[in-house]
Amino acid sequence: MAFSITDFKSQMDRFGGLQRQSLFEVTINNFPVNTSNMDTRDLTFFCKNVAIPGLSVALTSYEAVAQQRRMYPSSMNPEPVQAIFMLDSNHQVLTFFHSWMQRVVNYSTSGGNYSEVNGSLPFEIGYKSDYGCRLTIKSFSNDFLTTGKYYETILDGAFPGLLGDVDLAWESNDSYSTLPISFQYDRIEFSGERQGITSGRFNRGNGLLGLLESVGDFGQLIGQNIVPRSIQDSVDRFTRITNNFDNITNRLGGI
Repeated sequence: MAFSITDFKSQMDRFGGLQRQSLFEVTINNFPVNTSNMDTRDLTFFCKNVAIPGLSVALTSYEAVAQQRRMYPSSMNPEPVQAIFMLDSNHQVLTFFHSWMQRVVNYSTSGGNYSEVNGSLPFEIGYKSDYGCRLTIKSFSNDFLTTGKYYETILDGAFPGLLGDVDLAWESNDSYSTLPISFQYDRIEFSGERQGITSGRFNRGNGLLGLLESVGDFGQLIGQNIVPRSIQDSVDRFTRITNNFDNITNRLGGI
């Protein structure tokens, strides 16, 4: 079948056309107090570019005799978010991120070796609750103004893991300075993913949690008053132990 530019354009138009890289917004929420005169809304306009992080699966190999090696997933490796921010001539963007980084690790000794900043001594690591934020990346559809559609990436517990170099040069008179940043995070969420639900196997009384509870009850029963007080007491204890053992056996068979 011959290639048709009309058919190609028609297929692209079915899905709103090709996504434009320039239609995006980066916002930082729940940010702690900083020392700059710039808030997170102002910072949105200085983000020159950002990358929606990829998903990387850690693999482990299984090698059997006389068989080809097979690779199996073992965990997820979070990919850092790379962004570049334009710098203003009043240095408020730079002050903002240096203030944020100082909450992660107090790198400053300007007040002395035992001076505190945000309650942290020099080179002391802060608490995640004091510097972790929610970073949101929105990629807007081409027809966002009429449809309101966008693809959202949410990063919780985000913080700058790396502030890159700021290049300065005499010959770059017509260029502006930028700051590359690599963000780390604890949790990631995409608009296109399926939302999970809590299944019944994690309810108390079923599955592994119920089994552990049964084992705990069984051990407690064994440990209580090892020496029986009478023949009837011995019969009662034997019956309870047998019932608990049968209960554990049944739950093991159901997992």
